[in-house]
Amino acid sequence: MPNSDQLTSAVTAFELWRSNRNGRQVPTPTPLRKQAVSLLKTYSTSQITSALRISGGQLKQWRHSPDVSVQSPQFIELPASSTPQPEPMNIELCFASGDQLRLCGVVERDIITTLIGVMKS
Repeated sequence: MPNSDQLTSAVTAFELWRSNRNGRQVPTPTPLRKQAVSLLKTYSTSQITSALRISGGQLKQWRHSPDVSVQSPQFIELPASSTPQPEPMNIELCFASGDQLRLCGVVERDIITTLIGVMKS
């Protein structure tokens, strides 16, 4: 991914999160914090803070904070199939945290529901 795409992707993720959060007091999700800090390899602090609309103090705090995020499970237990075979489909989900989920092929509704629940937690 070219460097400018990294910044553009981060800006998009932050804007999506801001448009979906419940109030201004909601803390920035860890994946977004990590994404912002990773930009320091390529961009200056002022470029990042300006583009992402965050303070320099926030970025500094995020850079020096220990990783407190809970690791996502490597495997997600999915419900067993009990319905007739559904039609093939392509689904792309983008979450406010910046996480993305792509599903292609035959996917049952209860599996999609389970995956969305896990991604939201």
